[in-house]
Amino acid sequence: MQHTTPYVKGMTVTHGEERKRVPERTRARLVEAAGELFREQGLEASLDAICERAGYTRGAFYVHFGSRDDLVGAVVEHALLGFLGSFVGESSDDLPAIVESFVTAMSTGALRLTPEVRVAQLLEACSRSPALRAKCLMVVLEIRERIAAAVRRSQAAGKVAAEVRPDALAEILLALVLGAQVATELGAPYDAPAVGEEIVRLTSPPASKPRVATASKRPAASAEGARGDRRRSGSVRKKDGRARRGA
Repeated sequence: MQHTTPYVKGMTVTHGEERKRVPERTRARLVEAAGELFREQGLEASLDAICERAGYTRGAFYVHFGSRDDLVGAVVEHALLGFLGSFVGESSDDLPAIVESFVTAMSTGALRLTPEVRVAQLLEACSRSPALRAKCLMVVLEIRERIAAAVRRSQAAGKVAAEVRPDALAEILLALVLGAQVATELGAPYDAPAVGEEIVRLTSPPASKPRVATASKRPAASAEGARGDRRRSGSVRKKDGRARRGA
């Protein structure tokens, strides 16, 4: 007879399934504790402090991570994908709304690419560890692909111009996000609303682009009309000449 354990809303899970989830929870807690300490102390937080915060031993740590860099990579992956998920869902098909969410977060100061790790610290750590650099690069490429997929869905929904290249636009948007983070850390001015408006303007389908007011132009005269104008003008000049001679 298979034993079961009560679960949420009347569902049940077997003890075997519960045992499988224990390692997942242990790993998640280690990542969470590391993120907390990295936010408080920077990447210099000790491994012992991380394990103590998580409530596990070093032995438990090495069951899940081969090195400290593996842990840092897991923290960054969790933060970056969580950051992306707050703007780009798995089925997002409204690029203007995504841009608006980004602008709002940037304008209110809520935008942090990796709240757990400052960008400068992460870049420094990547320069020292090829493994960490490879991990972060993999995450960035995944983010780029998810943005490109959102652009394609937005095109299918008629919210982005068909001639826009999704992969190229994804690279532009990713570069803007990374640049905004650097600007934020430096305290440099960054006009997020203006940037957002320009992105939407440049990527919107022609039918939805705002019309730019232009000065009205007189319609070009037809060839026949132009000849008639010249004949009338010549006739007027002849009459003026005769009038002057008569005077």
